[in-house]
Amino acid sequence: MKRAKQRASKAKGGRDQIFNTLTILVLVMTVCLIGLYGLIGLNIFNPFAPPPTLTIAVPPTPTETPTKGIPTWTPTPSPSITPSPRPTNTRTPTLTPSPFPTIPPSPTPPPTATETPRVTRSYWQFTHEVRLIMPMYGCEWTGVAGHVQDLDGNPLKGYPVHIWGAGIDTVVNAGADQRFNTIYGSQAAFELFFDNKPKPMQVRLQLHDPYKPNHPAVSDEVVIDFPGFCGGALGYVVFTQNH
Repeated sequence: MKRAKQRASKAKGGRDQIFNTLTILVLVMTVCLIGLYGLIGLNIFNPFAPPPTLTIAVPPTPTETPTKGIPTWTPTPSPSITPSPRPTNTRTPTLTPSPFPTIPPSPTPPPTATETPRVTRSYWQFTHEVRLIMPMYGCEWTGVAGHVQDLDGNPLKGYPVHIWGAGIDTVVNAGADQRFNTIYGSQAAFELFFDNKPKPMQVRLQLHDPYKPNHPAVSDEVVIDFPGFCGGALGYVVFTQNH
């Protein structure tokens, strides 16, 4: 057993010595190869240098020997003078009279202004327009609102609006509450609250004259049928003076 271990140790030492020798040999070859590339890079040693070029001898060109003698003089002919032609007189064009005189076009009259169409007159002094929209206060509000104006959109304050239906019967004056005027953007606005939730109901409105005795009606009855949902919980009425 001991001899076998000694033999294995000797064999291993021999292999290590061979590997070390090969390693040193590879390192020496690597250093030589790096040195060769350095000589080639510095152009000190170039194993791939091109062969030297051959120099071809060119014989000298013969020079001409000038001939003896006096050169002859050849007279140069003088240019002949050609007379330039005289300018010819061009006739001035004469005016040809036209058979008929030209009449300038007549001026075009300016276009007439087109009048802005207005609301067609009706039997009543005021016409009306109704819109069912969402209330300004949200969906916890149901009622009517509107404003009174003339044909040019100017507010008409002081007109009483009779509102009745769904258990309410009252009169409100257009423009009496500045808060409503600010909310609805008119100095002749009005508003009346009915319920705190949307519900289907029918409400009627009519505009009256504030100046005559007994305040007669100046518009037809406005009938509003509420659908019962938030998007149509506000019945907005615009009364427009027709004549």
